[in-house]
Amino acid sequence: MKTTRNLLLLITLTSLLACKKDAKEEKATYTAVKNSVAASECLAPANWFTIVNNTRQTPPPNEGPTSVFANNATVTNCDFHQWSWQKFLWLTNEVNGVPFFMTNMIQVNAAGQKLDPSNGIVLTDTAQASSTTDILKTPAVPKSATVYYSIFMDNLLYSTMLKYGPIAKNDPSKIKEMTFPVGSLELKTSWIDASILKDPSSYFVTQGVINGVKTKVALLGMHVVGVVENHPEFVWATFEHENLAPAYDWSKATPTSDAPVTSTVDYPFFNKNSTATVKNITSGNGIYTDVFSLYKYGVPVEKAMKGSFNVQLFMKTSQNGSENLNNIRTINQSVKSQLQGIWNNYFYNGSIWINTAGYNTPQQQAALLNSLSYNLSNSEPGKLTRGSVAAYNITMETYVQAGFSPTSIHQTSVNDLVNCFSCHNTYYNTNNVSPLYFSHVFTGYVQNLQGLNRKQIKQEHVKEIVREFNLRLKLKTK
Repeated sequence: MKTTRNLLLLITLTSLLACKKDAKEEKATYTAVKNSVAASECLAPANWFTIVNNTRQTPPPNEGPTSVFANNATVTNCDFHQWSWQKFLWLTNEVNGVPFFMTNMIQVNAAGQKLDPSNGIVLTDTAQASSTTDILKTPAVPKSATVYYSIFMDNLLYSTMLKYGPIAKNDPSKIKEMTFPVGSLELKTSWIDASILKDPSSYFVTQGVINGVKTKVALLGMHVVGVVENHPEFVWATFEHENLAPAYDWSKATPTSDAPVTSTVDYPFFNKNSTATVKNITSGNGIYTDVFSLYKYGVPVEKAMKGSFNVQLFMKTSQNGSENLNNIRTINQSVKSQLQGIWNNYFYNGSIWINTAGYNTPQQQAALLNSLSYNLSNSEPGKLTRGSVAAYNITMETYVQAGFSPTSIHQTSVNDLVNCFSCHNTYYNTNNVSPLYFSHVFTGYVQNLQGLNRKQIKQEHVKEIVREFNLRLKLKTK
């Protein structure tokens, strides 16, 4: 009865909002409102939060041949979100205050070389993936600090890289159908000098080494990237601290200009006395602070209907935006109500994967992914991207939220969307394709075997992204 009353109320509110619109737009508005509050049962099971000896012991998710992913015909949107959260919780199980990922995974650099974590997490990289110059800093109040990054691999992914890297160097054609095994896992994490934070008590803080200097560092965000059954493209999930930067205010948006973002909250990456436009989240802009989050949970918005109820219309893409957003919102609420301790201050900002239904063997899946190549990220209606088709982390994809070269937030279309597959796909070095190239650490390892140093590897990586972007542009203009 409560649901029925809510829907009746929403219908009434929608009618008021749309009274001056034509019938077609009124119907679209009603649908958006109804879907945006639709009930969802994407929940976090209680056994994820089992406490033994005052320590949470989340079990690892089932991701192999007996998992929900084994049947491409019945796996649901929620299944991927549940995997993402459970994997994050499992990785952050602590022993004596140290999370699992720090003691049971291998820290590497972008060239696939092992790092020595004996003095703490090694932090040297500052530039974001899409550029050699895009960095993220806190405002100069009281002083500015730069975000640093680290990469972790599990033994399965690391050993696979060592096995196929030399083959890829000598004869790339031999790895065309090779994929990383189910269970392979890679993490990218973002950190900052903890002393810069006004209140570091809500962050996970640990020992780090910044450019050789021991420093207490705070965890800002984490990409959890893992292979599950039938998905050699990996599931790309992202998490971040809940209080890093403000969200774009769509209720003040206009179709002709970018409304300034203002804030009264002390965010580490936004000065509350500042304003910002799309330039603050544009690659190559030279503005490295006062950034903001554009799309909630990586679900792209078409526009906002002005009025008291701030109705958002989702962009038409390959994924049902309302279903995806509701599932993420609901599972985040479910986790929040059950999770205790420092990790309750981090939230899940979405994930992305490929619909592989109908492709039931690793060979068929590899062939599908190779055929899509650099166009894998295409999220137009009818395409295969699923989940948060505009997925991002505010500390790692800060400057590509509105696409590679936006002029206005409100002119962004489905063709401009950037997600993990815009940079991570099977395409490599013009003529080569393989699902192994999804991991940039793998390509960096191959380039290191070819004699490139870390700086050159970064430059080649950016060149590769630019090349793929230009190829996609050619496809769009045909």
